[in-house]
Amino acid sequence: MSTATLTAGTYEVLRKRLREAALDLQQRFAQLNAARANVFGNIETRLIGTAHVATDHNCVPRDLVSIGDWLLLGYNVHFGLKTEIATSDVFSVYRLDGDVAHSETLDLLHDAGFQRDFAELYRYYKHATFSRFFQQGPLLYMVFRVGKTSSDVKAFKWLIRDNSLEYIDNRSDHEVRYPPQHAFRWTKTNRDQHRTGKHPHVSIEDIVFVECVGGDLTIKIEDNTDDGQGVYREPVENADQTLDDAEIYY
Repeated sequence: MSTATLTAGTYEVLRKRLREAALDLQQRFAQLNAARANVFGNIETRLIGTAHVATDHNCVPRDLVSIGDWLLLGYNVHFGLKTEIATSDVFSVYRLDGDVAHSETLDLLHDAGFQRDFAELYRYYKHATFSRFFQQGPLLYMVFRVGKTSSDVKAFKWLIRDNSLEYIDNRSDHEVRYPPQHAFRWTKTNRDQHRTGKHPHVSIEDIVFVECVGGDLTIKIEDNTDDGQGVYREPVENADQTLDDAEIYY
């Protein structure tokens, strides 16, 4: 038997095994999903329709929000040498009629205070870009990124009233916070929890011990700084880091 024939035969064997493993995994996933739906119920998510919206300029859409019978679209347009950015360069309003979105005027955003604050935003922050809408109860925030990081934001705050918006202020950046993802508070370790020795580590409630020196991160279940062995280990990017370089939350 030639090497080519042997290689082809090996490939077919591996291919068959992978197909069988994939089919088995798919069947087990279907069984697990059926059991989950039986316990927790199941509401199928499916697309019921699509609609096309047209903008005056070629843009990068960022977010869409429903205000009563209206759809408010936020986006960014690159104008090059244009010095003043208008609200119509960032927002468009549509009325949805079946599967057709009709473009409407920006009367929804017609507020002298908002127009002034919007103009000042782009005047003071040359690289400002619209980021997203943030809705919390009856409040709607228009969030703009004004710095190098995603946390450098400014927000315009509105009150939703049925089919209209009432402008409040531009001093509510600190209110744009998503609710906690967990039902518990994360606790950050401090220097009082450091244990010195040949293999120093951080004590987590004297139950779990984290060592992150010598080129790897090690999880230990014994308060033993003479031994670097643990129950789990993975490499770190900087082999020269110390315990003080690590931020550990539990």
